[in-house]
Amino acid sequence: MTYGNPAPPTPTPAAVTTTTTTTAQNEEQVKPRSLRFTWSMKTTSSMDPNDMMREIRKVLDNNNCDYEQREKFLLLCQYNEGTPDNLIQWEMEVCKLPRLSLNGVRFKRISGTSIGFKNIASKIANELNL
Repeated sequence: MTYGNPAPPTPTPAAVTTTTTTTAQNEEQVKPRSLRFTWSMKTTSSMDPNDMMREIRKVLDNNNCDYEQREKFLLLCQYNEGTPDNLIQWEMEVCKLPRLSLNGVRFKRISGTSIGFKNIASKIANELNL
């Protein structure tokens, strides 16, 4: 006589399925998120999002900005205007614009003065060739 729950049946080989995906396949499926945000013609493009990210990194490098890639289409950037008190941090993200077949670059200030952020963000936006 046995007490408790009976042991579950062991699966037969036909019932066992395995799924294997490669990192390359997963990265191809990652797309920019679709967001509503204020955008300008300087920061929108029909360019491929990966090419837009390459262009953003090139402009950041040319302006001596440090950046860290947080997600496939998101960069955390920082720029120091000379003194440690003038450190500006912001995010740059390539996003899909809803109802348009365009991608846009979203700038979001994290820390630093508003005027300092406006100055560096405007400079970068003007230098982007999107």
